[in-house]
Order: sequence, then structure tokens, then C-alpha cells
Amino acid sequence: MAMSPSLRIREASHAGSWYTDNPKVLDKQLDQLLGDRQQKINGARILIGPHAGYSYAGPTLAKAYGAFDSTNIKRVFIMGPSHHVYFSGCVMTTGCDIYKTPLGNIDVDTDVIQQLAEKHPKMFKEMSLQTDEDEHCFEMHMPFLYKATRDSKNGVPKIIPIMISASNTRFESELAEYLSPYFADKENAFIITSDFCHWGARFGYTAYTPDGEISSLIDHPDDTSGGLKIYQSIEALDKKAMEVASTGSYKKFKEYLADTDNTICGAKPLSVLLHIMEKFYKGSNSGKFQWNGYAQSSHVLSALDSSVSYGSGYAVI
Repeated sequence: MAMSPSLRIREASHAGSWYTDNPKVLDKQLDQLLGDRQQKINGARILIGPHAGYSYAGPTLAKAYGAFDSTNIKRVFIMGPSHHVYFSGCVMTTGCDIYKTPLGNIDVDTDVIQQLAEKHPKMFKEMSLQTDEDEHCFEMHMPFLYKATRDSKNGVPKIIPIMISASNTRFESELAEYLSPYFADKENAFIITSDFCHWGARFGYTAYTPDGEISSLIDHPDDTSGGLKIYQSIEALDKKAMEVASTGSYKKFKEYLADTDNTICGAKPLSVLLHIMEKFYKGSNSGKFQWNGYAQSSHVLSALDSSVSYGSGYAVI
């Protein structure tokens, strides 16, 4: 069935390079990565997962979507960083009606996006199609979202992509306030698309902790002569970020980022989500992140090497 020519379509611009554009091959690959979905966690409607090429991050991303409980979910707010354009004082949402994937199309909830833009016009702006298709952080999640939900009661949920660039505490608090009413609706899921540490000179980050303690990292950020191998130091750094995020404290997570400067590309979207979650679940064990996957693109052994880390997790609401 042909689509209306008036529909605005975001093409799967990274298919064929970052992941296969062959529907049969992709479907089989996701079958293998997701398994039989027996690992689904009841009530898990908050996810965090990476957005690198599937040969690197696919197994970790699969763990996030393997936990996803989409039983009553009708729409997904997916928040991620901007990799190609810089902007401040606002977030960017899509101007498209459809996100294409090789497996099938995912509808954008244009009504919710319009509602947000009308209520908070200074905060919610529309990105250009070029910006939308250049950005990979949302697209890399789309085949997994489609595959994991197409057989659910409500089918594939509509999406609300939200791209964040510059931010500060005041901005994150304001955005969290605007999104909180949608978080309260249990027909909505929230997903953070983020890689973890980007380590190496090419990323401008070579911090090292010789014994896994953050205090050592602060004292000797460029000394790689300690007891841990560099990739072990990177893992300790990332695992500390996960531990802090699991406290549910926005303040503690921001302090961790200030102390370490860890290059978590989705740190700002994650901070916004932690701000929202803390408001709803402060003093409760509910709504805390559980982590079910971690990997690195390579094991860094030399200061001349580089790597990107990937983490996956979920929260039960």
C-alpha cells in the first residue's frame, strides 16, 4: 500500500553502512540478538541502550530491548544527544511523520510533538530533515523497537524523538518539568540512547584511574602507569556511572560527571530522565536503573589506542 505523498518521511539513512539494509538478513540478526524474549521484565518501560553500529553495539542494545515490557505502551519518548549540530536554549524534535526501517515504518506521534511545541514554543523546535537524517542516535534503536514490539497488543508504538545539545541544571529542570506529565502516563515509555565512555586522544579524553577509585582519577587523570589495564580503568569508570545513576539521584549523577568528565554522549538526556524519575520516586526503591549489559568496542592497552563503551539497562515502573 503506497504512502501518501504528503507524508514527511525520514529515510533509514544509516542502513547499509551501520547495519544491514536487507530486511531478511536484519530480521534474522535481530532474532538471534533478542533471542526468545524470555528475559522481558514486567513493568520495564524505561530503557537505556547504545547507538553504535550493530557489529559493535548490537548485542548490548539487544539486552535493553530484551527487557522491554511494551504490553500497554502506545508511544515512546526517545531522548538522545546531537552529534552533528550545536544548539542551546531548546531541544529539537522531528518534523517527519514516519521513521523508516528496513523492517517496516514507525509512526511519529505528531500530535504530541505539536502539543509540546504549542505549550512550550521556546523549548521544542523542529529540526531540519538533513539534521534528522544525519543523526544516528535515534535510528539505531528503530529496528530493535520495531522488532521487539510489532507483535505486542498495541503494535509498534509511535515515537517522539527529542534531541538535546547544550544544557545546564536550570535547562534540564525545565525540560523535566515539561515532560513529567507524559512520564506519569503509563501508556508512555521513555528511552535514552547513549554510548558510554569515549576514550582516547581522538576523543580528547584519556583519564585513567590506577585502582578503580574515582579519587585516583581526579588526582592523576593522565597517568596510565598504575595497576589496572586501561580498558579495566575505563570499565571501572563506566560501572561507577551506572552505580551512581542507579541511586536515582540527579544531583549525585551531575557530581559524578563534574568529577570525572566521563564522555557519556547521552549524559544530558539521562540527566533529564533522572530528574523526572527522582521527582516521582524519591525515597522509594521503585524507578531505579538496573543494568544488564556492558561492552567495549575494543580493549585499550596503550595510550595510543581508543574505544567506545556500551551499556544497557532498564527501570521498572
